[in-house]
Amino acid sequence: MTDAPAPSTDGTPTSVRPVPEGYTSLTPFLCVADGNAAIDFYSRAFGATLVSRMDLPGGGVAHAELDFGQGRLQLSDAMPDFGLVAPSGEDRVSQSTCLYLADVDAVTARAVELGATLREAPATFVTGDRFASVLDPFGHRWAIMTRVEDVPPEEQERRLAEWAETGLG
Repeated sequence: MTDAPAPSTDGTPTSVRPVPEGYTSLTPFLCVADGNAAIDFYSRAFGATLVSRMDLPGGGVAHAELDFGQGRLQLSDAMPDFGLVAPSGEDRVSQSTCLYLADVDAVTARAVELGATLREAPATFVTGDRFASVLDPFGHRWAIMTRVEDVPPEEQERRLAEWAETGLG
């Protein structure tokens, strides 16, 4: 990946950066059943700040962007006509959004207090991260982490192999 200016549509050089200010090259987009409630939850539970928002004619959220400090998240209400559907409410999920914060224990407790379901209680993992996971009230899984130990790659590999041999738990 490069942060060099993108070429214009006619191929001439331009000064426009391909990744907008405030973004990383990967930005998750979540579809939720209630965008207004999701914005409130992510702001209160995870400390996100609303950057921008476009509302649907009926008051729902067509598109919103939240800033998490060093990364952004986009979300919208379900819009089946565009192929955007919210999670079904089942306990099984196909993805996780990973969020590094300063205090995994406090953030996890706050998220649960605000309606998230605890999936994995905070614990220090072999990679040097204190880790917890929650299912938010909208059906999305969050892996909440705090780095508590800098583990060299070779040591991480050794620890992960040992962890895998003992039954992944």
